[in-house]
Amino acid sequence: MPSYLFQLELPPMTEEMLSVIPKHREHINSLFADGKLLSYSVSSNSNMIWCVVECDNERAAMDMILKLPLYQYFTDIACHPLLFHNTQAAALPGLSLN
Repeated sequence: MPSYLFQLELPPMTEEMLSVIPKHREHINSLFADGKLLSYSVSSNSNMIWCVVECDNERAAMDMILKLPLYQYFTDIACHPLLFHNTQAAALPGLSLN
């Protein structure tokens, strides 16, 4: 299935935006659980978000971004279709047979 890298730009954080973050995080966690969101990163000054989504096509990927609770605050959205997206699996603690 194709993957798409999104670069989402945000204005300086306001109290109104902060109030939406819990709902936004819940939505992001749901997308991860469904396997639709492959990665999600926020810049240290909170003005940029980068995420990789997996969808059937670019329109479906954009529709997913349009449903993000913070969408109304995005000042710019850039979508980049990816040839592939590699990630390192999260390290799990070693198993102990004792």
